[in-house]
Amino acid sequence: MLGGYGGQDDTAIELGAFDARHAGYGNYDNGGNSGYGDGQFFKLLDSAKAQMEVIEESIKQIAYWHEQALEATSEHKYHQIIFDRDNLVSETNAHISEVKQTLENLAQSVDDPAISKSQRIAQATRQQSLAKKFSEQLQRYHQMEYQYSKRNRDRLARQYRIARPDATDDEVAAAIDNDQAGQVFAQSVMSSSRQNDARRVLRDVEERQADIKKIDQTINQLAEMFVEISDMVNRQQETIDSIESAVEDTHGNVESAHKEVKQAIVYRIKARKKIWIALLLLIIIIIIIVVIIYFTVIKK
Repeated sequence: MLGGYGGQDDTAIELGAFDARHAGYGNYDNGGNSGYGDGQFFKLLDSAKAQMEVIEESIKQIAYWHEQALEATSEHKYHQIIFDRDNLVSETNAHISEVKQTLENLAQSVDDPAISKSQRIAQATRQQSLAKKFSEQLQRYHQMEYQYSKRNRDRLARQYRIARPDATDDEVAAAIDNDQAGQVFAQSVMSSSRQNDARRVLRDVEERQADIKKIDQTINQLAEMFVEISDMVNRQQETIDSIESAVEDTHGNVESAHKEVKQAIVYRIKARKKIWIALLLLIIIIIIIVVIIYFTVIKK
């Protein structure tokens, strides 16, 4: 720090002007960007959260319908349960697709370089957090569907063994997956003395086979979506790391620029002092010359 001639005060004033001009350095927000402002971003975020709450309740209800379907003893009751459950599954899957789309839109907003770095970090962190929760929700849904499919298969396998007690585990599994269980039961119906019971069992087998196919399709779709959301979370982490690195670099550049400006200001103040000293010396010399001229020329 420099003393005399108010050098320190001048430096502070100069730096204050620099800070005022560069207070928003690295934080510039273009009003015409395609990203979401905080208001719109959080509105979409809250909407996705609300839908996820609905999905959570629906998953519990679907699990209840699964349990009821496994325990149903009459065809009419089973059909009504499956009808109600399938409607709820369709609604739930629609909500899941909407949440996924919202998360993708929010991710695209975060990728927009036109919004400020501080906004991008804040939005990316919140989007990633919600995407993680959504991924966990999909995993719970997937696990629940898998358990129901397994129990349904176990029930179908038991019924299959009634018709073919000598079947191996591999044969049972292959029959269920390849629609052969119905054929085996159809053959047993033709030779059974209890054809009414056999036909009822056959219908039950065919319906549960069809149900297993629907559940397996849902399981595969959930698995694919889980992978997509996990990839989204990973990409978002890369975005966050990239932005934070850029912010650190920007901060370092600002600090470096700040030091350079301060040094330039100090040099300018020193130069200003030298000018004043030179001017003062010039005035003194002029005065001396005038005095000499006065006493040597004019006074004589």
